[in-house]
Amino acid sequence: MEKKNLQELMSILSYDFKNPQLLETALTHSTYAYENRGIENNERLEFLGDAVLQLVVSERLFFMPSKPQEGEMTKARSLVVCERTLARAASDISLAKYLQLGKGELMTGGSTKPSNLANTLEAVFGAVYLDGGLSSARKVIVALLASYLELAMSGEIQYDFKSRLLELVQTAKGHSTLNFVIIAEEGPVHDRTFTAAVVVDDIEVTSGRGSSKKEAEQNAARKALTMIVCDDSGCGLLSDLTESIQDGVDD
Repeated sequence: MEKKNLQELMSILSYDFKNPQLLETALTHSTYAYENRGIENNERLEFLGDAVLQLVVSERLFFMPSKPQEGEMTKARSLVVCERTLARAASDISLAKYLQLGKGELMTGGSTKPSNLANTLEAVFGAVYLDGGLSSARKVIVALLASYLELAMSGEIQYDFKSRLLELVQTAKGHSTLNFVIIAEEGPVHDRTFTAAVVVDDIEVTSGRGSSKKEAEQNAARKALTMIVCDDSGCGLLSDLTESIQDGVDD
């Protein structure tokens, strides 16, 4: 990656890396690393960044003057650290411009895929933490996510993943069908855990768990949105499209 791009992003983050290689690694998707042997991808930094993010957001909520209760804090944190919010925050700083993606991932719109944006932002948080410690990571995270935290606490962030998924399937001109099926219930009556499956065209795409059927279905729909692609012929798995494109490249 060109040095000027890294400097540009550091300016946006208001943080100057002592080791810019950490930032470059944070921007490197596994597909790019696979195509360019010897380059490290951002998955380990993403793992670390997720933990740092959880801590900083939890800390911010804990010290709020309003002293929110545990349930309020848990709900607000889940809304702030979820993929959709992180993807929006990544878009706020045009992070897609700096991603290093493999050719196949680029061809399938990888630079705007919410999962890629969210994961990369977490990797950036991990990189800042390693480079400058928790205080530096805290400053960067709060600067990017403080407004979303306020929205979450005020109840102004509401994500209906089921409706979005249904809209995606219904706008396709094919004849795809979408159903949610509760496939498991565990635990005592007062503390049940439900597992819901997303079924598209009689094929189970993915599943999600929750303390209610509604929560399980929402979590399953959220995961499915990163896996399903629809066009005039109907809906299918994004992985199948990627394999098809890769086969064409290999041929």
